[in-house]
Amino acid sequence: MKSVVWWSVGLLFGLGLMALGVFGTGSSGKVLCGSDEMRPGQTCDRTQYGVTSSETYEEKLQESIDDAKTFEGGGRWVTFGIGAGIAAACGWRLVVAIRRRANQGSGPVSQPVPVQQPGFAPPPGSQQPSAYQQQAGSQQQPGYQQPPGFPPQGGFQQPPPPGYQPQHRPYQQ
Repeated sequence: MKSVVWWSVGLLFGLGLMALGVFGTGSSGKVLCGSDEMRPGQTCDRTQYGVTSSETYEEKLQESIDDAKTFEGGGRWVTFGIGAGIAAACGWRLVVAIRRRANQGSGPVSQPVPVQQPGFAPPPGSQQPSAYQQQAGSQQQPGYQQPPGFPPQGGFQQPPPPGYQPQHRPYQQ
């Protein structure tokens, strides 16, 4: 379940990047100093790691225009391409995770039917019932059908080895 959720989140992230690449604009037309809008003639003072820098409105405007041109040129397509790659990979893994989840517990696992190997046949003259006869004689749950090629619930009865004679002992107290 977790994998389905995480692959869905990744798919949405990739689709968001694709939308940003197609519909996003590089600039809002405003010159900002942090989160405040600047006006001509103002300066923006910024302190980073103990170093203070100052930029004028005109410098910030030119920086904003350059950023918009970069995004309009190749940045838009790079953003779209990265988003498409993420969306494709996450979408594929999401389909695989959903299919795997749908196939869990959907029935008996297909197993090969055991084949009688040469040299292991029952001894001649023994009357070993077939698997079908044993299955019909064994007690099964109502509505349950044993798959062909598998032993009944109690297992197959093995014939005694050749020459075996049961010993009868009288009951002693």
